[in-house]
Amino acid sequence: MATTAVKHFEVSAPGKVILHGEHSVVYGHPAIAGSIGLHTYLNYTALERCGSSVSSPPPQVIIEFRSIPFTATLTLDSFGAFLREVDCSESLQPEAFLEQLRSEGAFPFARFLSPGPVPPVLEETSSKERMSLGSTLYILNRVLRSEGVSSIDSTIFSEEASGGGGFRLSLYSEMSIGAGLGSSASYGVCLAAGAYQLSRILKREATVTQLGEDVLKKIYQWSFDSEIIMHVKPSGIDNEIATNGGLVRFRRGSGVNKIIALRRPVHVLIVDTGVSRSTANLVASAAKRLELFPRTVGPILQGMGGLVDEAIALLESDEAPDTVYERLGTLVSINNNLLRSLGVSHPALERIFTIAEGAGFASKLTGAGGGGCAFVLLPAGYKELESFRALMDALDEAGFRSIETTVGTGAGVSLSYDHQHQPQGDK
Repeated sequence: MATTAVKHFEVSAPGKVILHGEHSVVYGHPAIAGSIGLHTYLNYTALERCGSSVSSPPPQVIIEFRSIPFTATLTLDSFGAFLREVDCSESLQPEAFLEQLRSEGAFPFARFLSPGPVPPVLEETSSKERMSLGSTLYILNRVLRSEGVSSIDSTIFSEEASGGGGFRLSLYSEMSIGAGLGSSASYGVCLAAGAYQLSRILKREATVTQLGEDVLKKIYQWSFDSEIIMHVKPSGIDNEIATNGGLVRFRRGSGVNKIIALRRPVHVLIVDTGVSRSTANLVASAAKRLELFPRTVGPILQGMGGLVDEAIALLESDEAPDTVYERLGTLVSINNNLLRSLGVSHPALERIFTIAEGAGFASKLTGAGGGGCAFVLLPAGYKELESFRALMDALDEAGFRSIETTVGTGAGVSLSYDHQHQPQGDK
């Protein structure tokens, strides 16, 4: 058991880049994806009680979405009622809840929010605030109920060691929301891991300092449920990377079937168009083309699957680095043109492609397309190249924000504590 109350912990999960396999992965073809050096964070903080009189505010549960920004508040008692009265583990499945969330009318969990008028933005069926708060409350309930927490012992938060004022969950992402870098999946992974830790706090069990394989499997599934709410028909690749990191070959339904053994780093420049888009709408648009033109679009999707294995052979190849880079660049260009044929590009993406090609680099969209991000494949020693400086100058002049990163070398979800509050328990 933990010997001290946990007043703060932080969960971190990486974003991702899909190198190859966007859209085709939805139809059972393989994809390659890897972690990047941009993260989403969840911070748990035990709140101090404001005074001890009868008129003092009751303990609260505060949920902050710093990247939107938006804050929602529940009393600890109403959060307890939410756990008792709603069962998102057994009764309310993600698809059914998504239907509620996207239906006209009141926010599904409005009655549990702190007294006062419900913010109008929560009544807008497609607002980021409604989707973010809805999925957060749903996953909190789903995780806590599945871990055996269906009520709250309020004495946990009345004890002096825990602060007595409830708790705050604060979520923040270094990635642009809706940019194709897996921000929603890393958010779902952070939320699932944070809710798991919260379940142990509420059960007065020792909070873990490392997430074991069995817990990671749970986090993957819970975060996949979150992705259903966000994207309707997720492939699972985003939350796989956010959970476990690395660079992998992935197939929908069977998960990771190969961890790619990189022979050398994969350097990319991620370029953000600044244009938000709906993954669900773009997946539906590609599906419509397949429905209308199955003999044409079907082979395109199959070709994308074959391209994935061509790329993996190069990534694991011992051939000369310059040869590997040149051939990887050719595959990047081929795949980008295949994605264009699905109608998922965007004028802002096309501008990036033109700039990259003009500087001598291969590039492609990553994620659903329709805006979001592109990546430019970079060679070893790229920082010394005049062509790279020209590329950066042209992108800056065009108003695009970019970041250099290496794909597939980072870890997945991780936990950290304030040193003075680190639990002495499970390892």
